[in-house]
Amino acid sequence: MAGLLDSIVNNPELVESIANEVGIKTSDAGSVITYLAPILMGAAKQNFQSSRDSGDLLRQIQDSQFSDMIDAPKKAVAKGGLTDLGNIILRELTGSKENSGKVATHVQKETGISDMIIKKILPMIAPFIIGALGKKAAPSINQQQQDSGSMTGGLENILISMIDKDHDGSIVDDMMKMAMKYFA
Repeated sequence: MAGLLDSIVNNPELVESIANEVGIKTSDAGSVITYLAPILMGAAKQNFQSSRDSGDLLRQIQDSQFSDMIDAPKKAVAKGGLTDLGNIILRELTGSKENSGKVATHVQKETGISDMIIKKILPMIAPFIIGALGKKAAPSINQQQQDSGSMTGGLENILISMIDKDHDGSIVDDMMKMAMKYFA
């Protein structure tokens, strides 16, 4: 999972673009993004493993517009519409606006940054989470499509294995290892 998160957390152009868009220091935006990224990755995994329909989320991950954002975050942020797009993705990831609010409150406690700022960043970062998943999964998706001719159920398994690096069924330990890397 760390490789997935690195493409977001260690992407200075992304952090700077979001900081400029919401009007905060780059270091503050980096702190918020560092906390949000593993939470949203975990939410994606929970979506795939739940009884909820993951079809919309899977279609978004396969949409190349999101993976292209990782390579050109400044352009994606400047283009506009990121918040609306992100809110659609957040509904898939967190299940509700209330749950997104709980995420913002949690990150506020961890960072000391206003939850109003975090609520602005949440929908902006969600498309990049989807983009990172899509970009990382693309080679496996392409190979599976060539091997089987379809993606029935396979994408979920590919994505779960990418997020749960030690394959123990939980990403909590993976997130803790990632957090230790950034906060130690």
